[in-house]
Order: sequence, then C-alpha cells, then structure tokens
Amino acid sequence: MKKLVIISVGYNTAHTIYEQLCNILYSSVDIKYYYSSSPPPTNLEVDLIIYSSEYAFERINFRPANVPYIIARRSINYHEISKLFKLPKYSDVLLVNDSKDSAEETILLLQALGIDHINYYPYYPGIDNYPKLKIAITPGETEHVPGFVNHIIDIKTRLVDITSIIEILTHFDILDKFANILSAKYIQDIIKLIKTGNKLLKDSSKMKERFKTVINNVHDGLIAINKENKISVFNPIAEKIFAQKATKLIGQDSENFLDDTFFQTVNNPRKEGILKLPSHELLISEIPLYAKNSDNGKLFVLKDVSEIHRLEESVRRRLYQEQNIARYDFSHIVGKSPALQKVLSLAQKMAKSDSTVFIQGESGTGKELLAQSIHNASNRSSGPFVAINFAALSETLLESELFGYVEGSFTGAKKGGSSGLFEAAHKGTLFLDEIGDAPLPFQVKLLRVLQERQIRRVGSIKVIPIDVRVIVATNHNLKEHIKAGLMREDLYYRLNVLPIKMPALRERKEDILPLAYNFYKKYKPLSLDAKLYFSNIKTCLQNYSWPGNIRELQNVVEYLANICPNEPPQSSDLPEDIKSEIFKTPNDIIDLKEEIFAEIKRCNTLRQPVGRRSLAHKFSVSENKIREILNILHEENRIQIGFGKYSLKAI
Repeated sequence: MKKLVIISVGYNTAHTIYEQLCNILYSSVDIKYYYSSSPPPTNLEVDLIIYSSEYAFERINFRPANVPYIIARRSINYHEISKLFKLPKYSDVLLVNDSKDSAEETILLLQALGIDHINYYPYYPGIDNYPKLKIAITPGETEHVPGFVNHIIDIKTRLVDITSIIEILTHFDILDKFANILSAKYIQDIIKLIKTGNKLLKDSSKMKERFKTVINNVHDGLIAINKENKISVFNPIAEKIFAQKATKLIGQDSENFLDDTFFQTVNNPRKEGILKLPSHELLISEIPLYAKNSDNGKLFVLKDVSEIHRLEESVRRRLYQEQNIARYDFSHIVGKSPALQKVLSLAQKMAKSDSTVFIQGESGTGKELLAQSIHNASNRSSGPFVAINFAALSETLLESELFGYVEGSFTGAKKGGSSGLFEAAHKGTLFLDEIGDAPLPFQVKLLRVLQERQIRRVGSIKVIPIDVRVIVATNHNLKEHIKAGLMREDLYYRLNVLPIKMPALRERKEDILPLAYNFYKKYKPLSLDAKLYFSNIKTCLQNYSWPGNIRELQNVVEYLANICPNEPPQSSDLPEDIKSEIFKTPNDIIDLKEEIFAEIKRCNTLRQPVGRRSLAHKFSVSENKIREILNILHEENRIQIGFGKYSLKAI
C-alpha cells in the first residue's frame, strides 16, 4: 500500500488534515502524521509528503531523498465562519495562529471572504508587540491563545483545498476512482453553505451579504433554483459562463433562461452530464438542496471541462517531473553471491564514467534497479533519471516522446508543443529499456542523436544540444537481432561501450533465500521471523530454476504470505509450477526423502500421529511415492514401520 505522511508544526493541524484525508481516501493509502513535538523517524519509508504550510516545510527538517512532496493549499473552514457574523462591527480581535505567516494568511482569507467588519490583529508565539484584547479568533490553535483573552472563537483548523486534494489523488493515480466521492463531498459542503445562508438570510440582511461573498468565492458556477422554480443563486462564475448578469436573473422563472437541453443533460440516474456550448463544454451536476424533499429546490454545479483538463494536466506534468528521479542505489540490491558481487563491483566503476552502459540480462533480473544505482553513484546523481521502455510505445509515438515536437507538427499536437525525454534528461541519465524492441526506422534517428549529442523536435529545424548519459538494457541477444535484420550493427556498437550482464537468479542461488527474506519483511513486517517462515521450503526454493528470476520469486513470496499468513508454509503450499519441477528428478527424491525423515522425527518428538496418508497430503505427492521412500528409509535402518497411526518411528 502506498504511504502518505502529513507534516505540520502543531498536533491539531496535523490531526485535522489526517482525518480529512482519511475521510476521502478511506483505506486506499496508508496515512500517518507528525508534528514538531513528535517528529517523523529518519528512516521512515514514504511515497508522498504533505506539508501543512510553507512554515512547516521550513521549520521541520524532514527531507527524504527523492521523495516528492506537496505544500498544501488550505482554505477557511466555511462551516464555522457564521460565528464571526455575530461580532459587532469594528470589533477588535486577535487572530491567533502558530506562526506569523499563518496568522497573516488567515486574516487575508477571511477578508477575501467579505468578513471585513472586524479589526484583526495577528498573534503568534514569539510576537513582541500586540494589543491585549478580550476576544480571539483562531483556526484550531487554541493552545496559543494568551491567558488574558476572555472569549475564544474557534473557527476550526483550515482544511486542505480541493486543488491540493486533486494533486494527491493524481500522484497515487486514483483520481478517477475517487472523483465522484470528492465531487459529492465538495457539493455537500456547498449545499450546507446554502442551507446555512438561507437561515442567515432570515436573521439579518448583513449576513445575506456575507453569505453571498462566500458563494461568490466558490471556483465553480452555481445556480440554485427554489421550490417555486425561481433562480435564487447565480454566482459570478455562472455569470461568466452564460454572459448574463445575476441581477437580471435572480427571482426569474428558471425555465425562461435554462432550456430543455440544460435539464436533459442531468436527466439520468447519475444526475450529471456534459453540456456543449458554442465556446466550451460544461460538466453539470444536479443536487437536491434538501435530501428528504427534492421538490424544495435544486443546486446545479457547473464545471468548465477544459479547466478540469488543464488542472489535471498541470498536476500530472508537475508530478511527472518530480518522478524523474532514481529511487534506488547499490544498497538496495540484495545478495552476496560471487556472481552478483562481481557485477556490482564492475557497475560501481562504470558509474564514474559518462560512457554508455549496456546492460544485458533476462527479464526480471533487476536491470532498471542496476541502472538507477549506476546513476545515483555517478556525477549526475543530482540530475534527472528518465526511463523509457521501447516495448511500451508504438513507433508513431517514439519520436515525439523522445525528441519532443512543436505546435502544429501533427494532428493532436498540443498548443505550444512539448519537450521530449532527451531534453527532460538534460544533465542527467536517460535509461532506454528494451532497446531490442526499437523499430529499425527509429534506430537511424537514435544513432544520429547519440553521435551528435543534439536533437531536433518533430516539425522543427532548430537544433537543441543535449548533455545526457545513456544507459540501455535488453533481454534479447542483439547479435542474433543483427543477423535477423532487426538491429542496426552500427547502433549496436555505438551502444555496446560498457557492457555488463545481470546474472539470472539460478546463477546466484546463494541469494535466493536473502531475497525471499527481504520480500517477506516487505509484505509481513510484523509477522514471523523470515528465516523461520521459510524453514520448511528452503530446499525447494533453492532447487527451483526461477525462469522469471527475481520478479517470479517476489510473486511467489507474496503468494505464500497470503496463503499461509500465520504459519510457515510446507512444500505442498508452493505454486504448481514449482512443485511440478522440483519433484521430478532423482536428486529431488533424495531431498524429499530427507524432508520426510525430518517430518517423522518431528512428529515422534511431539507425539503426533504420522502415516503415509498425512505425509502424502503434506508433501503433495502420491501415497505410492511415499511408500517407496519409506521403504528406502527402512532399508537404510533409519525408521521402523509398524501398524496404526503411530506406526512410523525414526531410529
């Protein structure tokens, strides 16, 4: 499960943001929070960090290498601001927060919402000059309120803004999954505001103006229709979308302005749809103002589709840039076998060079892990690490992805063009994975770039110099590709400067168990000791050929951790592919014989019954095979065979 950490100066802020994100993300992301008096451990593993403010980012020294972060944008908790409307005009109040910047930012947000009938004075820990006032307003930081204050108005901790929440969901690639939930919660908040506003309208015309300010600061278009089918809310965003003034529409019959096409757009079970206008498209959602009686009014939320796309693209671009990093180094490569140590020693020497590294190895041997380790041990470690897999991209996309393109160079090219991966890797490393799958026509262009160290974007004549270190990898025999006409010989020799081969797992059997232990700790960090867990199947794991290499071993460990979560697995618990291979040769029979003898001794010691049937079930072999092995053990004078459920006894 992906891990998210919240970092804040104070406990209240950290806990409030934690509850907000848990309410949205449920159990999809593992969320933890820390604050200044309870800082995070230095060895904490995390996929994304959320800092509650710039002040938290600067004050708390938690900067794990290569971990992306977001400094959250936060908004006023609208549900609590009605408390402020009860204060008389020109009231002098302290605005209490945990830092100077936070206090001043909260004042600006309140004033922007139209709550400007109050005279605010910032107060925060360490401030020297301040008035001793009787009233204090604080966004959840009550512990910082000075003792001379008589009346504290807690408007609760500021919440993470929806734009930052979208950044978080996009980072974990779950925006589509939670879009409806997020939208529903957002709209629910708007409905609560409108309900609160309706109540306030009955109390005071001044409160009506305040409420209008809050509604007008919402980023989406809002149109509310009351039970008489009259338009009661038409905010500035709606004015802009329809090029109409609210003053002309408020109180008018909605059907005189909104045609059948508008209402048909939301006439479906989901109560939302896309409305195409001459200039743009709108995503319209319909929500009843009162859940128990939809006849009492409706709220229509209007989102500009192009703005949704722009925001998502902007967030994805930023996160993509942040992800151009190598997360692994040589310390992450598990194993002490001579075959592996020889490769690592050679790779560390290659890391000091800028020459092209050519990594060969079967699928699943860890070629990209080695590439990232070489990058992080090189002089380019502070630069980007950009990876591309030739097997994952079509020939038509390769050139624009690697070299970039200019506006209008092809159908679908976005306005302003785009840089390519070679430019993204400038001053860093470009990892070309599965180079053997590169199409022949593209190989010519790639060879020219590697020779000239400059690129031209698709559709452009401008030459752009690049400074990149290239690492390539393949699981093919490229010399055979050359003979078959699938690889250019000149490109092969341009790439094959510093060749290195990752050994298959069957060539480094000493590393199988350490790798299994490492994966088990990843999946079951609080469970059994890893060595104890694999004690019954060590021989099986070491005798298997592992055609899928480390990736297959990782899958097998994950399989066992789910099938046998609380007890060590037996050989019978292994996947069928492994069992069908390891129990078929004479040597395997010898190993199985020793396992059976050990099981008989164990059962004798614990005074447990043991017989052919139980052994056949435990080791997933036939009773005839068990009888054959028991006879061998008997002939070797290692067991006695009698009758009954305690018939087998080790000598």
